[in-house]
Amino acid sequence: MEARRVWLPCDGDAFVPAVEVKAEPNGGGRSETATVSRWCAGGRQEELVRLPTARLKDLSPVVGDPSATCDDLTSLPDICLPAVLHNLRLRFASDAIYTSIGPVLISVNPHKRLGHLDDFLRYCDDLDRAEDELLPPHVYRIARAAFTALVRTGKSQSILVSGDSGAGKTEACKLVVACLARLAPSGRAGATEAALGGALMLEAWGNATTTQNKNSSRFGKWLAVALDAESAIHRCSLQPYLLERSRVVVHGPGERSY
Repeated sequence: MEARRVWLPCDGDAFVPAVEVKAEPNGGGRSETATVSRWCAGGRQEELVRLPTARLKDLSPVVGDPSATCDDLTSLPDICLPAVLHNLRLRFASDAIYTSIGPVLISVNPHKRLGHLDDFLRYCDDLDRAEDELLPPHVYRIARAAFTALVRTGKSQSILVSGDSGAGKTEACKLVVACLARLAPSGRAGATEAALGGALMLEAWGNATTTQNKNSSRFGKWLAVALDAESAIHRCSLQPYLLERSRVVVHGPGERSY
């Protein structure tokens, strides 16, 4: 009989795949012993964990190969919270920080520079050739999908970037604008440069150091990029809002003002 595989809650890793090994008496009740297999960048580790029978039965089953990953979470054999988090963790360990879930992009901030220059240049080349759905997960893929939809339908498109402090929202916005500047270079002097430089100017004046992020945007912003009849950047406007004004006069220990 094949051993049952379950998702076991684990401090630090949220959930890890576990394999039921055997049942052993434990005083007046019974307990199950599970072998926990961890997959991480440093290799595979195993340990034995004893669980009450009732708790083991309540755990979600592992469907498919837990060591396999996919770049679109909708392709997982079982879409549940443990499987999603495990897939993201495995991809993050291999520096694959972007994962799709249908039309939504999940980005996990690596907090380091990724030396993927060749991959970056190849991705830029793919932007000119491949269909959107054939491109790997990336901020550029989202930006190009919005651009092509605008050109095809003539209707305005929106990209919502959200996340916790330090998640990489500011960098994602800059990548979106950089992609649009590549896809729709402006014939109007200064328009493309304004699109690329405007966000940097706001970042210089509106970002501060917090306990979670050394370059945290302390405001929201609405960036509008207008295209002309030739599908080239015509003008850009950037409107900040919800500025954290209290930081001007006071900030917490370990933090910094603007």
